[in-house]
Amino acid sequence: MTSKSKLSLFLYIYLLIPSLIGLRIIPYEYRYESMSILIIISILYAWKRKFTWKELGFRRNNFLPALKWQLGFALFVLISIYLLMHSGLVRRLDPPENPWFYVMYLFISGPVQEFVYRSVVFAELNQHKYLSPMMKISLAAFTFSWLHIIYLEPITYFSSLMIGFCWSWMYYYRMNYWAISIGHALIGFSAIWFGLI
Repeated sequence: MTSKSKLSLFLYIYLLIPSLIGLRIIPYEYRYESMSILIIISILYAWKRKFTWKELGFRRNNFLPALKWQLGFALFVLISIYLLMHSGLVRRLDPPENPWFYVMYLFISGPVQEFVYRSVVFAELNQHKYLSPMMKISLAAFTFSWLHIIYLEPITYFSSLMIGFCWSWMYYYRMNYWAISIGHALIGFSAIWFGLI
């Protein structure tokens, strides 16, 4: 199997489960169980490929510079959400009432999404030297945004694509899992709190 066909298979697996949920072949109610399969596949894949902690972005040496980028971007997104909501351009959905959902998102869902869609994806993409930095960033952003196709909301998909592109760009140049997990937690928590996703 060639390097390009291995990469195609890798990306296909990342797109398959969200596609099946989006098409409702897998019922929406089973989205968490279905996505858990992708999480397990990602962990096993990273282990099989013997990615190092550094390749997966688990670093301390660049945490503060990476965190500054994430906090600046999070502030920009939060101000944008506020302005869009008060202008009436974004319709509000019903936010979850269970407070444990927010705790779960902050400490489990957001960090796990970053491991699956940034750490493992970039560790794999960086093995393919023929890909330009912009292609790697774009592929990572696309796989992340495709996860959000399950909601069948165009605004959610396209906003996750834009935010995913920015996160992927920042991650590519700072490669720090801890910082991007904090940024993701802040933005995702706020979007859920305001009832946008």
